[in-house]
Amino acid sequence: MLTLDQVRAAVSFDQPNLIAESDGKRIRLEGTYLVFEKGVVAAPDGPITSFEISMELSERYPRQEPRVFETGERIPRVAERHINPNGDCCVTVWENWLVEVNDHTLSSYLNGPMNEYFLGQFWYEKTGKWPFGERSHGLKGLEEAYADALGISNNAESLRYHLRLLSHDWPKGHWLCPCKSGKLLRHCHRDDLAAMHAKVPPPVARRMLSRLKADGRL
Repeated sequence: MLTLDQVRAAVSFDQPNLIAESDGKRIRLEGTYLVFEKGVVAAPDGPITSFEISMELSERYPRQEPRVFETGERIPRVAERHINPNGDCCVTVWENWLVEVNDHTLSSYLNGPMNEYFLGQFWYEKTGKWPFGERSHGLKGLEEAYADALGISNNAESLRYHLRLLSHDWPKGHWLCPCKSGKLLRHCHRDDLAAMHAKVPPPVARRMLSRLKADGRL
């Protein structure tokens, strides 16, 4: 369970201009978020820019994704800038981040995907280009991120089937292998799927499926 003290400790050094408060249900961070070009440790010259933000955190973090809002209206509210009309920022595809990194602490999030998001916004202001590349918007972007997390080609049907297999505590050997060979899983890519299952645990796979379903594809 995430506590207010833990949140305050996470921002005290790297983000001293963020204030953490709790209403008993959620923890809220508000203030000026400092953006570093290469991370705090490797950026002795300090931040290169800053954004006014608020963040809503659940005590269930990291099982529940935080919501980040850009409150200074510096970023145009258009989909091409990866932000919603209410200022809700599309920082990262949460499930992809959970799979790709081992450190899910709040500090890791603040210094990782959140810094990358606002650094990207800063460079887009300056150059009109995204420094780290760009995913598609909406459902297509989810599919791209989930396929990357699983290490498979981005095919909607294949992605759904892989996630359904991974949603179980252990995929059944008598199910058909997702490679479409027509063979049973136990006689085909069983070891590959076992490695994937270790990387993408059932709760995360189920969450991926749920988000795809919410976007109307399942």
